[in-house]
Amino acid sequence: MAATAAPKSIVVGATGYIGCRLLEQATKIMVTLGTSATGRNLLCPLDLESQADFDYSTIGSCDVIFLTAAISAPDICAREHARAWAVNVTGTSEFITQVMSRGGRVVFFSSDTVYGERSNTFDETAESQPAGEYAEMKSEVEKRFLGNRLFKSVRLSYVFSREDKFTKYLSECAERGEEADLFHPFYRAIVHRDDVIEGALALAQRWDEFPQQVINFGGPEVLSRIDFADCLKSAALPNLRYRVTEPGSDFFKNRPRVIAMSSNVLPELLGRSARRLLEAAQIEFASR
Repeated sequence: MAATAAPKSIVVGATGYIGCRLLEQATKIMVTLGTSATGRNLLCPLDLESQADFDYSTIGSCDVIFLTAAISAPDICAREHARAWAVNVTGTSEFITQVMSRGGRVVFFSSDTVYGERSNTFDETAESQPAGEYAEMKSEVEKRFLGNRLFKSVRLSYVFSREDKFTKYLSECAERGEEADLFHPFYRAIVHRDDVIEGALALAQRWDEFPQQVINFGGPEVLSRIDFADCLKSAALPNLRYRVTEPGSDFFKNRPRVIAMSSNVLPELLGRSARRLLEAAQIEFASR
């Protein structure tokens, strides 16, 4: 009798901000494949807009698929709605259906924006009230698959690292001696990218221990961009200067001002509290 192959993981969107680090860390603990739209650099080709071309024979029972790929810019989702829907909902849903028909497990990377604007602290029991087209797309995929034991959704807050867009902007301003422009009010439960990766991998390895199908991936503090800048100034960017401006109404059409998300599940996955931003910033700027 032939031996059953050990489950593996597949990172969909392995060249992205989260996917590239997830692929790097997943390969240390299990057999892992990565995908990209082009299939370059030894990655498997997968374009979610034409997912039928994907080689589904690579997926086995109990394999874990980390679905990080999406058109994620809120303004693009609003401006190019049909194209974004084709990728984020239609193609993504068809891909998930094919994966689960083969017994594969899906960790779907969603967004805290599916909750809408909320200034009071809430957890995973809160109802979805998606704000903006991107949030509506994420919420639609969740609606289609929640209830299936092979599907779990992790709802991300703002994911911090030295490589995130806002941190890079602040770093460049500090380096050039320029004053950074900070939009306010804008509050999120900022989470360290390393915690996101560690939590996702723990979920893959301990799937049955966590019956929850929705898990909030956010940090322990709800911070404004002013708080964010002050943390980075304290940790690594002493020359950072900034001015505070109120963004136009268009900015908030697809971006809630406040999402005070919390979770008791992420610390259980990590076996510790998620890192506060100051600690995460000290780690990021010390080690890279």
